[in-house]
Amino acid sequence: MHNKMGTRYIPGTRIISLPQGTLHDGEDVFLTRKVLLYNIKLVPGQIGADYMRTLHHKAAFIHDGFQHILDTSVEEDSVTIILQAKPGALFSRVIHKQPWTFHQIITMIADLGVSLLDALEERITGFSVAAENLWLDDHLKLTVINYWDEGDAQAQGAIGLCRLMLQLFSGTQPSTTPFEVIHTQLERTPIPSATPEQKAALIKLVKLICQGQASLSSFVFGLRSLQPSSFKEEAFAAPIHRPSRSQKAQVVAHEEEDVEEEEETEQSYTKNRLRKVGIGASAVFVVAIAGWILWPSSEKKQPVVNTPVQTATPTPQASTPTPTPVPTKTVGDANKQPVEVEIPNLLGKALADAEQEALALRLRYNFVIEASTSPDGTVFKQDPQPGTKGFQGDSVTFWVSKQSQ
Repeated sequence: MHNKMGTRYIPGTRIISLPQGTLHDGEDVFLTRKVLLYNIKLVPGQIGADYMRTLHHKAAFIHDGFQHILDTSVEEDSVTIILQAKPGALFSRVIHKQPWTFHQIITMIADLGVSLLDALEERITGFSVAAENLWLDDHLKLTVINYWDEGDAQAQGAIGLCRLMLQLFSGTQPSTTPFEVIHTQLERTPIPSATPEQKAALIKLVKLICQGQASLSSFVFGLRSLQPSSFKEEAFAAPIHRPSRSQKAQVVAHEEEDVEEEEETEQSYTKNRLRKVGIGASAVFVVAIAGWILWPSSEKKQPVVNTPVQTATPTPQASTPTPTPVPTKTVGDANKQPVEVEIPNLLGKALADAEQEALALRLRYNFVIEASTSPDGTVFKQDPQPGTKGFQGDSVTFWVSKQSQ
């Protein structure tokens, strides 16, 4: 963890300045690739090495919903976190440059909520989901930039997602007022791309979050019940017929079968991750949540009990010449059968390509930079050998060439 700025990493244009630090474009000179550089000024008396120790298990967290920590650099009065650079832009720069449809917003917020649930499994919480701490890629996927520092309380977790969603619908920053009024602000916000039933259901869901009567997982399921797979296209042409209480049991029974069929065919990443963390194991529960939100009842509502997510204690990672993150197994994986994979051939590939290929097969990986006669930045050795049979979660190590100067 020495100073690598100016030798390996060259800062470029400043993207944004935040209370936690400054985000810059950057370049990894050695591997000839774009990176993001998050520079954090140390307070008087603060030691860079102590700050870096707080990142230990977070640096090992790899997830598509978070910018991967690739490396770190410690200077005399600051530290720099080197992050993966993805195509796209800082969300706060583009959030108001185009109109967002109801389904686009619901999908983006639900996907981001799944990322928060996955991070919660690894005891990574408290980070901000405000627009200035999010990156939007070309596929409208939001990723968190700084997930190691604590953000503003109103920008964290389910409340932070509600405020971000309100900002997308209204086109302005939400009022900095107590949490309880977020849903009333949403009531006053026109949503032309939503049916009255969809808006009413969304307001009801947000109100439960604001009043502390629903958990983050309930919020994600509630949002998914408002996505196109749950609200059929007919809803835009005619009002939704509300069944009587005597009919609801039959409707729920039929919807259980539909949801089970959807789960077998749907290939989206979000659905798979929801099944992975165990919160979507029961199709009946999904339908019950959707029905409860969409069909108002005169009966007194019972508060939703937040059940803490149990997590495994992270095992400290052995240090390598160049620290790199490795995929971590989650609690939900323990209940799954191992999936057999074939170790890919990484020889001759650039480092970034080798990383992506390992991640695509859900393999753990480490790499070592070592002097070699092979072209700079390419893999010249790997273990296990290409073609070896293994399982998802197994580890592969590869050596990246650095030619002698």
